[in-house]
Amino acid sequence: MDDIVMTVCETSVKLKKGNITAQSTDAIVNLNYASLDCHDGVSKAILEGAGPAVRDECKGLAGLPNNGFVVTTGGNLKCCKIIHVIDVQQHNIVASVVKALKASDSNNLASISLPAMGTGTSGLKAEVSIRLMIKGIEDYLTDPSVMTVISEIVIVVFEQNIYDKYHSFFQNFKINNPRVSAFGKSIELIKGDITHQVVDCIVNLTNSLLNQSCGVSGAILSAAGDTVKEECKEIGFLSTNGVAVTSGGNLESSHIMHIIGPTRVPDYEPAIDRILQECHKNKFTSVALPAIGTGMAGVDVEASIKAILSSILNYLSDTLIPSLETILIIVIQEPIYKKYLEVFQAKSKELKTIQREEKIVSAMNHGVKFNFPQAWTDIRTSEFQEVILQQTSQEYKNVKDRFFRSASIKRIQNVPLWQSFTIIKQTVDRRNIGQQNIRHLYHGTHSDAIGNINHDGFNRIYCGKNGVMYGSGTYFAVESQYSCQDVYSRLDANGKKYIYQAAVITGQYCVGKRTYKEAPHIDGDPNKGRYDSVVDDTANPKIFVVFHDDVAYPEYLITFKKTS
Repeated sequence: MDDIVMTVCETSVKLKKGNITAQSTDAIVNLNYASLDCHDGVSKAILEGAGPAVRDECKGLAGLPNNGFVVTTGGNLKCCKIIHVIDVQQHNIVASVVKALKASDSNNLASISLPAMGTGTSGLKAEVSIRLMIKGIEDYLTDPSVMTVISEIVIVVFEQNIYDKYHSFFQNFKINNPRVSAFGKSIELIKGDITHQVVDCIVNLTNSLLNQSCGVSGAILSAAGDTVKEECKEIGFLSTNGVAVTSGGNLESSHIMHIIGPTRVPDYEPAIDRILQECHKNKFTSVALPAIGTGMAGVDVEASIKAILSSILNYLSDTLIPSLETILIIVIQEPIYKKYLEVFQAKSKELKTIQREEKIVSAMNHGVKFNFPQAWTDIRTSEFQEVILQQTSQEYKNVKDRFFRSASIKRIQNVPLWQSFTIIKQTVDRRNIGQQNIRHLYHGTHSDAIGNINHDGFNRIYCGKNGVMYGSGTYFAVESQYSCQDVYSRLDANGKKYIYQAAVITGQYCVGKRTYKEAPHIDGDPNKGRYDSVVDDTANPKIFVVFHDDVAYPEYLITFKKTS
């Protein structure tokens, strides 16, 4: 089976079937004891392969203070360094991944291989293990204080059955289920069947006798089987504010949490509080919630998802739940999912703005300098401005020369957006030294999208509205007349059309394909990373497509009327 790759914050994350001792990345990770002499599982293979010199290093370092990891040479292995992460267990996999990546950065190691974690003697299900490992990768790479040198992370799996589960997760992850990260937890919206979720616990909204036979609750009890039904009979009665936890029976989920579901929006927050408190009490790492209240309770769908999200965020903002890493919201009905998705995306956008600001502040604290365009004015007094250019100004003339005469032009001054763009540009510049990494391109749009683009940048959520011939990304044209076509720049009620001149990080590029959801690997080699963009023709590109937010900055909004 071929390697499969996803991208997290510009870093390539690859899944590979094989032996970790054969990897040639800068570092490989060993799961070791505090005594650094673990001779079980993957550690045994690594220490034996590395040879006596590394074992001697481990003996010398075993008694010294450490931060949960120890770094040695690679010995006889192909890697430069071995990062020994100490005492990896089911409950600390996310933290262990973070430690490994931190050690890699501390030693200026740009590529790192990780083994499957928790799937050996710990007995963790592969589906849970990979979710926690990816959560650790996301937590580290999205941390505002982290300025990483890591360009490639490889997860190496030896056993075929575990690899198959990991591979399935990667494929589903690449579908881009909507997810937000808040207070160190991942909240994900999934269209699917709650009885199929591989989590520590699923939530069953039941009645006081724990025997509700209709709706989602009926489906859960039916799929869980007689063992769970008997457990519910033994519990007997559930109070209005009570919580009961049973086994998962025949389900993939390890446990089922039974509560009487809320029937009014004001009751959501105390119900969510009870669910999350119980997760903390039982040290659950993952929990799946149904579309609360949208069945027999008849709660408005939009009000339901808003209440679920606000209740989760309010609880997490006030309460520490060290064990819980992932909260899934599962919806099976398409109409309900569509409304949930709309609200979820709006909340994601709100949180992304906050997290972008945190990353900018952290970058400034770490000495990153932001050089704004010389023409920008009053940036100290306003973070966002739309500046109408004077027709007599050289700036207006420069833009007009690229376009045509009868146009009004606004310069978009968005400080946070420019800072995020600059952070990514610096990363690409380091990777593509001496190349033209930025181009000034055009993007036609409609009046409804202007506010979103000006304030939040170009968003891939809306890709596909005008076709995806070269991939599911954001499209830009070299020539303005291409973007002026009615299919891209639609007339508004006043007969006006809108087009952006944008600064786009195009970097290295290749020819795109309709099936691309992200740029392919350079020369087809996962070890070389991914292209920065794709085009229609590499010899003479007229169209560029990018697949990441914040890699394009809307410099100018040009408004004009179509002439007959």
